Amino acid sequence: MTFTIIGIDKKNKELGIACFSKAFAVGAIAPAVDLRVGALSTQSYPNVSYKEKGIELMKKYSPEKVVSILVNRDKDKEIRQVILMNKNGQSAGFTGKKNVLWAGCLKGKNCICAGNMLVGEIVLIEMIKAFEKSKRSLAEKLIEALKAGKKSGGDKRKRRYNSACLIVEKYKGGIFGKDNRYLDLRADYSKNSIKELPNLLKIGLNTIKKLS
Repeated sequence: MTFTIIGIDKKNKELGIACFSKAFAVGAIAPAVDLRVGALSTQSYPNVSYKEKGIELMKKYSPEKVVSILVNRDKDKEIRQVILMNKNGQSAGFTGKKNVLWAGCLKGKNCICAGNMLVGEIVLIEMIKAFEKSKRSLAEKLIEALKAGKKSGGDKRKRRYNSACLIVEKYKGGIFGKDNRYLDLRADYSKNSIKELPNLLKIGLNTIKKLS
């Protein structure tokens, strides 16, 4: 079970992704972000090769075309789920027919969500509502979306431990302005990984402030 949101803040030149999963260390598996190109998540039964291939393909093709190329080259596409957004905020997604229901993806203003093994579509609807309603930073909006997804019922399974991640890229937002990796936060094995993200965000922002 995984649900994910990709979002963009065009004004502040930020692109980010947040994931929640009952799998261990979702941040090491699902997401890929490159501010210069786009962001992507591969989930359900993830094909990690989608990440490198998808980022490279987004340099040349529309999101719809990239998704089509990725899944049509994959003999196991019906167990895959993938969403992506390019640097301009255009997005696309695919959910294979053999994903555990409820599974699917939805688009919102400046965001796209996907999930599998959920209690229903309501999870993604509430994630988009939270993202669009928030007036906070992109990082905080992404976390609020995860919280809303969990509050609305989240996954059908009730495993005790879970993981979550948040990645945000910002133009020259990395350490000493040397790259775009602004935030890269993970709670890899926790009873409430989403709850840990705001504290990790606070620590991350304080660290950035001290080094800037």
